[in-house]
Amino acid sequence: MPKRLSAAFSVVVCAVVAAAALVVTRPAPADAGTGGFDFTRAQIVATNLRVPWGMAFLPDGSALVSERDTAIIVRVRPGSSPEQVAMVPNVKPGGEGGLLGLALSPTFAQDQMVYAYYTSASDNRVVRFRLGAPQSQQVILAGIPRGQSRNGGRIAFGPDGLLYVATGDAGYPANAQGSSLGGKILRVTRDGAVPATNPYSGSPVYSYGHSNVQGLAWDEADRLYATELGQNTTDEINHILPGRNYGWPSCEGVCGNPNLVNPLVTWNSAEASPSGLAHANGTLFAAALAGKRLWTVPVSGGVRTGDPAAELRGSPGRLRTVAVGPDGWLWVTTSNRDGRGAAGPGDDLVLRIPPVGTWPPGSSSPSPSPIPSPTPSPSSPGGQSPCPSPSSSPPPPSPSPSPSPSPSASPSPSASPSASPSASASANPSPSPSPSPSPSPSPSPSPSPSASPSPSACPSPSPSPSPSPSPSPCPSPSLGASPSPSPWPSVSASPSPCASPSPAASPSPSPAPSRTCEATIRLYLTWAAAPWGELTVRNTGVLPINSWIVTFTVPAGLTYVHMGDGNYAPPGTTVTVTSLSYNGVLPPGASITRQFAIGWNSGAVQAPTATCTAI
Repeated sequence: MPKRLSAAFSVVVCAVVAAAALVVTRPAPADAGTGGFDFTRAQIVATNLRVPWGMAFLPDGSALVSERDTAIIVRVRPGSSPEQVAMVPNVKPGGEGGLLGLALSPTFAQDQMVYAYYTSASDNRVVRFRLGAPQSQQVILAGIPRGQSRNGGRIAFGPDGLLYVATGDAGYPANAQGSSLGGKILRVTRDGAVPATNPYSGSPVYSYGHSNVQGLAWDEADRLYATELGQNTTDEINHILPGRNYGWPSCEGVCGNPNLVNPLVTWNSAEASPSGLAHANGTLFAAALAGKRLWTVPVSGGVRTGDPAAELRGSPGRLRTVAVGPDGWLWVTTSNRDGRGAAGPGDDLVLRIPPVGTWPPGSSSPSPSPIPSPTPSPSSPGGQSPCPSPSSSPPPPSPSPSPSPSPSASPSPSASPSASPSASASANPSPSPSPSPSPSPSPSPSPSPSASPSPSACPSPSPSPSPSPSPSPCPSPSLGASPSPSPWPSVSASPSPCASPSPAASPSPSPAPSRTCEATIRLYLTWAAAPWGELTVRNTGVLPINSWIVTFTVPAGLTYVHMGDGNYAPPGTTVTVTSLSYNGVLPPGASITRQFAIGWNSGAVQAPTATCTAI
C-alpha cells in the first residue's frame, strides 16, 4: 500500500482548517487507509495544549486529556476550544514525570470516578477522584519508583474490568527483575486490591522484565499488547501473557533464552520510542516520539502477520498518545512541548483520523450533544462537515427503500429511516426547496430527490437550472489546495460557517470581509512552580491581521495579573494588551501565545473571558 507523503498530509490538514470545514468533502478511495483509517483526511481537534499525555473518553464522546507539566485535565471535543475541567493536586512534574495516564471507571456514568497516574514528591502513584472534586483523592496504588525518566504511566481498564498499570524502571534497570513495582505491568481492582486471579498470590504484578511501558491495548479476543521504550537501542511491542518475563535488563529485543518472551516487533529508538498504543481492525497503532510517526502493525492471534508501516510521518512531530474513540475515529496527540521536540505554532495538538469510507464525513461519528440551532457551526461536535461540497455531477439518490427521502447526502444505505438530530429536515426554516414526504411525480429543477437539510449558509447549486460561473462557497480541500501560512494552524470558529480562503469565492454579493480575532486565556495554578497565565490570540477571519488589542477583567481569586509592561492589575480591573511588532501580524488561521505572571494563593479561579479586536 503506498505511503502518503508528509507534505500531502500537511496540505490537506491546512486546507481543511483554512476553509473552517474540518474534513475533506469527497469519498476516500477503497485503498486509501492503513488499518482501516484514512490518514489523508486527518482533522485538528484541539491546539495549544502542553504535553497532552493521558486520554479517556466521556460518555458523550468528548475526551478528557491530561497535561503532563501543568497537572491540568482538559475536555476536548471537535468544534470547541479545550475546556479546563480539573487541576489535580499533589502532582510534582519534573523530567518525564507529572500527570500521566487517565482512565475512567467502568461505571463512570454512575460514580463519576476518574483514575490518574501521576508523579508525586516521593513516588509514582495511581489515585481516583470524582471529576468535579480532584482534591478529594483516594490513593489506590503507591510506591511505584519515580525518576527523571522512564516513569511508565499508562493506565487502562481491561475487558475483565480490572485496572492495568504500566510502569518503568525509573532509571534503575534492576527494578524490572526485583521486588520493586517498577519495570512491570500491574493489575489491581478498581479500589486497588490484588485480584485473586493474578499470577502471583498477593502481588499486583501481572508481568515483569520491562524497561519502560507506556502503551496498553487489547484486541478483539482480549489479548493484551504493550509498547516498550528500550534503554538505548531497541524498542518493542510485546504480546503480554500473565506471569511472564520479558527480559529486561538481561536482554533487549529478541533474546535467545526460552524462559524469556520475545517481542512481536522491534525498532531502533530513532525511528520509534513508542508511547501510546491502540488496536482496531486487526492492526496495532503505536505513537512514536523520536520516530515522529504512527506505526501500524498487523496482528492476529497474538502474532504479527505483516510488516509495520508508518503513517503521519514527520508532519505533526512527536506523537504521544493514540486511542480509538467511541466515534470510531483514531485520536492522536502530539508531544512537541515536552522538552525534546521543536514546538511549532499551535502545539501541542489533538488530531482525529476518520475510518476509511466514512461518507459523508462524520456520518459514523455521533454528535456529543444535539445542535439546537438550525444554523450550522464550522464543525459539529461529531465531525459532520457543515458544507457538503457540490460535485460536477449530482449526488446519487439515497438507496434507502423508505418512501421518505433521507435528508442525508450519504450514498451509504441507512439501517434506519430516521435522521440524526442535527440533520432533521423538519427543523429547517430555510426557504430553499425541502424534501417532499413522498416522491413527487412533478419535475424538479434539482437532480437530487433530497434537498440539503442545512440552511442556506451553504447553498447547493442543484436548485439552479443553469450552472453558476462562481466557485463553490465551501470548496473541497484537495492535495492541490493552497496550505495555510502556518503548518499547524489553530482550529477555531470563523465568522461564517463556510469561510473561504478568498473573499472572491462568495457566490453572491456580500459585504467585504472584516478582520476578526479570538482571544483565549488559560491560567496554570500550581505550587510546583510559580503560577502563570497564557494568552492565545487567533486570527479567525479570512484576511491577515496587522495588529490586535485584547481586553479582559482580572478574575476574583487572583491577587494580580502582570502582563510584562510594569503594571500589576488587581482583581476587578480591566487589562488591555496590545500586540507588539513581533507578534501583531497573523495570517488567517494563525495564532500566537503569550505568557504572563499572575498572583495566586489557593482556591479555584475562573478563567476570564477576553475580547479581541483585530486591526
